[in-house]
This record gives sequence, C-alpha cells and structure tokens, in this order.
Amino acid sequence: MGRTVAVIGGGYGGSAAAKALDSEADVVLIDLRDAFVNSAGSLRALAQPDWAPNMFFPFDTLLTRGTVIRDRAVSVDPGGVTLASGQRVEADYLVLATGSSYAYPAKPNANSTSTSEVLDDLRQTHKELVDAERVLILGAGPVGLELAGEIKEVWPHKQVTIVDPAEQLLPGFKPEMRQDLHRQLDERDIQLRLGTELRVPATTEPGAAETCTVTTTGGDEITADIWFRAYGTSTNSDYLADGKLTTRAAGPGSRDRTSQRQGARPRLRGRRHHRCRGGQDGRVRDAARRGGRQQHHRPAER
Repeated sequence: MGRTVAVIGGGYGGSAAAKALDSEADVVLIDLRDAFVNSAGSLRALAQPDWAPNMFFPFDTLLTRGTVIRDRAVSVDPGGVTLASGQRVEADYLVLATGSSYAYPAKPNANSTSTSEVLDDLRQTHKELVDAERVLILGAGPVGLELAGEIKEVWPHKQVTIVDPAEQLLPGFKPEMRQDLHRQLDERDIQLRLGTELRVPATTEPGAAETCTVTTTGGDEITADIWFRAYGTSTNSDYLADGKLTTRAAGPGSRDRTSQRQGARPRLRGRRHHRCRGGQDGRVRDAARRGGRQQHHRPAER
C-alpha cells in the first residue's frame, strides 16, 4: 500500500480511525496501554468489579494488518513521531487522537497502563468503598451523578453527598431533564448541595477510606469516610509543545511571525494532504453523558 498512517492515541477516536484505515494504509497505532478502555463503564466497574473486564478490548485483536506500539509520543513533526523510548516512527499522515485526561475513577490512573494494573486499581478502590458509610462526591456533572447512582445501586444504605458550586444542576441541559434528575436523586436519598464549595481542600486522598470533615463556603460541615473528585478535564497535548508541527502567525500588520504569540491563530504545517484530527473521549451512553464533562463546573479544590 505504501502510505503509513501513525495514529497517536488508542481511545475512542484513535481506535476507530486505526480500524477504519487498517485496510487502506500501513497503520501504526501508538498508545501506552495494551487495550482499548471503554471508560464509559469505569464507574460501574468500580461498584461492580466482577463486571470490570468487560471494559477492555485488547489492541492485538483490533488490527489485522497494522502495528501497535506501546509507547508515548513526546514530539511530532510533519514527517512522523518521536517516542519516549527514543524510537522514531516515520509517517506520511498523522492522526492526533490523544484525547483528554480526567480524574480517576472516571478514567484509569495515568500510571496504570496494563489491563491488569487498571483492574487492580478498581478492585482496591472498591475495597476502600465497601466499608465507607458516608461518601462525598465533589462535582455534580454527569460523572458525579453517575458515580452516585452506581454507588446507590449496589449499596442503597450508604449516605452519598454531592457538592458543586453551580447554582443549577446541569445548567446546560433542558429544564425537564434537570427536574427528572432531581426526582431520581430524591428517590435514592442522595444529598445535593449546589451553590457551594469547600473552604479548603479535603485533607485525605480521593478514593481512600479515611474519615475527614470538610466545611463548605456556606458554613456546613460534611463528614465523609471516602471522597471522590468528579471534575477537571485536561487535554493531552504535551507532545505538541515544541512547536514542530504547529506554528503561530502574528496578528495583522506585523512582520514578526515568531515573537507575538499571545492571541495568535494556530496553523498546521505538514506534508501534502496532512490531516490532523483530535480524539473523541467521553461518555457514550447518551447525549448528556457524552457532553457533560465539557460543561461541568469545577468545585472547590482549586
């Protein structure tokens, strides 16, 4: 076939692109993990660890012709990819599909790159959660709401409290949907504290069974045996920082195309027909879960 396509990132977008191109080009899929992780199921996997293996689809079964390299991209340029190991992957086309990172357990810990490590993390956190009677969740977006629902499904007796500085629940969604969510929360006896945040960060680590008491900006004290962070998306784009793939053009009227970088427009440069696509990563069960992380409000721990 002759054309090499390097796909950086094996999440939803990267895996789909690699599979679609497998019969059309020489595909090289680059990802630290050994399997595609359907992170939409991670919160259920936390509450029901016996179900957790269903989240994983090994990369070695994804492609029939292509190659999978377990490594991390540290730099990209129009001619290919440089990996953390020092290996160089020459490519005619690049697909940038590294997606985003999110707080565990909604997505696996970044340092856990094998299926067995991710499963061990989930089983350990499950054990921490089993004996915790009072659960605090910081963040009332789709992730926080789903986590609360999964916990209550398995342990209806647990006391679950969600805190978020937003005045409304999911303000970007339709009123009738928010009303139905309030009804479901009330039916499950999930306490929702909106319009407030923590005065100071919790003194214990998230996902660890250790009792702590926090105070909200409204003056309420909340005691929890375990807490989880359900906010904070960050784009995985460190490998673009050296500027070898992108340039910035200065504003109109300026001859200097390198010194004026604030407010400049990014511009891709590369070989002919160079294509650059971002990965898609997030909830897939319904529209609210897919879009919620981008619209989610970040609570107190700043």
